[in-house]
Amino acid sequence: MKKQLTKLALTAAFGLALTLLACEDKEKKQTPAETPAAEPAAMETQQTSQEAAAEKTAQYKTVKIGTQVWMAENLNIETGYSVCYDDNPDNCKKYGRLYDWNTAKEACPKGWHLPSKEEWQTLLDFSSGDKTANEKFSALSGGYGYSGGDCEGECGGYHDVGEVGYWWSASEDEDWTAYFYDERNGVNNNIGDKGNLYSVRCIQN
Repeated sequence: MKKQLTKLALTAAFGLALTLLACEDKEKKQTPAETPAAEPAAMETQQTSQEAAAEKTAQYKTVKIGTQVWMAENLNIETGYSVCYDDNPDNCKKYGRLYDWNTAKEACPKGWHLPSKEEWQTLLDFSSGDKTANEKFSALSGGYGYSGGDCEGECGGYHDVGEVGYWWSASEDEDWTAYFYDERNGVNNNIGDKGNLYSVRCIQN
């Protein structure tokens, strides 16, 4: 009888030991799996963000003029000091945003840049600076705004939308700061006031 009880006790103890070992092993297996779970999610978020940025850039229409590839519409990326004409979002959708000069120099998406005066001159030479530039360049007369600083004549507010378009160049030269387009003069260089807000048209790198 005693031998039978001892055998039963040993069997029960052995079973309990196996159960405890199984539980401990299960906990060890679960712990590592829980820790790195956030890493794939972070990588997925980063990838999604990059894809969204690429998709946003791809949404802009382009046009090849001579050997150059330009955006065929004004930039409409909200960054730095940039506004919608008359503070109306509908004007941003139609004409793009108006930027101060410092913001304009950094506003173009990756793979694009603010055109230099030489690149603008190439466009002028190709289009002869005449009215046909509107068809080749898809000029959008977004007008201009005033951001501060010294100015002569009419200051403040917004002007010339639907009549004249102004675009920044990357040039530090005051005589080549901006370009304009209207139906009478086509595209030409303009002595741009760096206290104004103009449109941005990017050129491919």
